[in-house]
Amino acid sequence: MKPAGPSGGSKPGSDPSQDDGKRSGKRVRRRVMVKFGTGKPDKTGFSKNVSVTGVFIHTTTLFKPGTTLHVAVQFPDRTFNHWATVVWGKQAPASLAHMVECGMGVRFLDPGPEWTAYIEEWKKKLGV
Repeated sequence: MKPAGPSGGSKPGSDPSQDDGKRSGKRVRRRVMVKFGTGKPDKTGFSKNVSVTGVFIHTTTLFKPGTTLHVAVQFPDRTFNHWATVVWGKQAPASLAHMVECGMGVRFLDPGPEWTAYIEEWKKKLGV
């Protein structure tokens, strides 16, 4: 599945399938394991923040913006699998990855009601 690209007739951001690079949804700064990859999720990273619409993956393995990834977000009690589009990335040498922010922001293509309900409940439990 490929993400929808911008079409000439509508305003960026007016269609949720369009990627205008702007994040939406309240982010929760929490660290959970995230597996990702172009086919199967065979790379490992950790979230820096999570929202209903996407996640920032702290990793030294970056994909170009526009790349579609299979993303598995692993909570202690449950794993959610999503297709997501890379929105942006910031690279750093592996030797500095623990000291500087590096990784990529991804936006879920169709997060679904189960994910939305889980994240909303998770935020309540965390008091955010």
